[in-house]
Amino acid sequence: MYLVNKLCEKIACCCKRARSEDNEEQSLVNERQTSWFSIYICTIFVLLDGIQYSMVIVSMWPYLKTIDPSATATFFGFIIAAFSLGQAISSPLLGYWSNKAKSIKPPLTLTLSMMMLANIIYGCIELFSTKDRSYIMMATRFIAGFAAGDVAVMRSYSATAAIKEERPKAIVISSAAWNLGMTLGPAVPVIFSPLGYPGWKISENLHLDMYTAPAWLSFINNIISMLVLHTIFKEEYVGVDENMPEDLSTSQQPSLNKLAICLCIATRFSLLFVFTNTETIGSLFVMIMYDWSNEQAVKYYGLITLGQGGVTFLGNLILFLWLSQYIGKRNLERFAVIFGLSMMIFFYFLTFPWPFWDEKLTYSIKQTNGSSTEIYGCYPETYHFCSTTHQVPLWIYVFGMIFVLAISFLISFNPLSIFYSKLLGNTRMGTMTGILFMAGSIARTIGPLIVAPLFSHFGPEITWGMEIVVLIVTIVPWLVFYRQMSPNI
Repeated sequence: MYLVNKLCEKIACCCKRARSEDNEEQSLVNERQTSWFSIYICTIFVLLDGIQYSMVIVSMWPYLKTIDPSATATFFGFIIAAFSLGQAISSPLLGYWSNKAKSIKPPLTLTLSMMMLANIIYGCIELFSTKDRSYIMMATRFIAGFAAGDVAVMRSYSATAAIKEERPKAIVISSAAWNLGMTLGPAVPVIFSPLGYPGWKISENLHLDMYTAPAWLSFINNIISMLVLHTIFKEEYVGVDENMPEDLSTSQQPSLNKLAICLCIATRFSLLFVFTNTETIGSLFVMIMYDWSNEQAVKYYGLITLGQGGVTFLGNLILFLWLSQYIGKRNLERFAVIFGLSMMIFFYFLTFPWPFWDEKLTYSIKQTNGSSTEIYGCYPETYHFCSTTHQVPLWIYVFGMIFVLAISFLISFNPLSIFYSKLLGNTRMGTMTGILFMAGSIARTIGPLIVAPLFSHFGPEITWGMEIVVLIVTIVPWLVFYRQMSPNI
């Protein structure tokens, strides 16, 4: 009897200890908190990446024509596409690397180093011979694009550094940072526009001017970011279920809604396809449409994008503080994406050069710098659509760009990211996020190659028509498969 009592006491003690350990483990899980400090640092990195990418977009075409007068709009499309090609290649590779390393620091160290190199070369392009400058510019954009693949790594980290309930908030702030960076970036050249060209002459072919100053500013930012990465940034994956696979693919988890995942990837492609196209021809469009000079295009189009940035910032602030949680809890992501795509279609109808607009496109030839001449507006010898195209009223174009396009992109883009994260669940998302970003980067690669020659040969009517068709083709599957598009299917 004594032995039986002792045995019972031993079993009871073991059970009590097991329950205590279970309670402690459960308590530890419940006490997990979102690593907001590391998410905020990542968000700043993403914001600066977006600014670096887009700050040279506004001035790139005028700069290219200045340093290589023989450059064509078609070749400029290849230069724009080079960035996105690099990002398309690197996004899934860097995502896979971060998953295997279980750390984002190694890939970020590589990408920051590559961005430094790209900025140095861009700032020194005029040291190369005139015939090589266009190709050197294209090479710098490819290197910068490869480095920008780190955005997918940082986005996936933000999602996995947050607990499930706060993940929509973390995704919104990361998505918002990239969108805000892309809209604020083109306004940066406005700050440097007083430098003019050639600006401060350092040597015969090395200048600090309104075209190269943004690259040197980015270089300084890269150095600061590298220091922050290896000092105060600490990784915490509180949102990862360690019982899940280290990486995720749709073949590994049959319960994933493959239809919804594929449609999300396709939608990101479409969104960035149309946005990049508008961005690619933005400076060219306003120069042709409103008779603006190179300097005016850099300044005024930069101010338009600054207005977009203001609207984007306010919208993202509302999303971060309240709306993202509201959308996430009520599963309204699908509705938001459809509404945003519809609003984007409205933008292209609003800014279409309809025949009922009063003015037609004009041109003028003015003398600059004493001996050289510059063509303002739509020159019929260069663009055959000039005589038949009507001018969109400037106030309508500005209103559409600042409010309609900015809000539509905001409404569709952020909920799409939240929805995609819901579909993937609680696992390391590096590779799958990289695939999502790769789709957008492919769109940014293909878009300029199509839109630059299309706009040059056929003008804004055909170009705007193509954008509308792409958006309609994208929105139809969301309407048809609305009920099937659920994380639980």
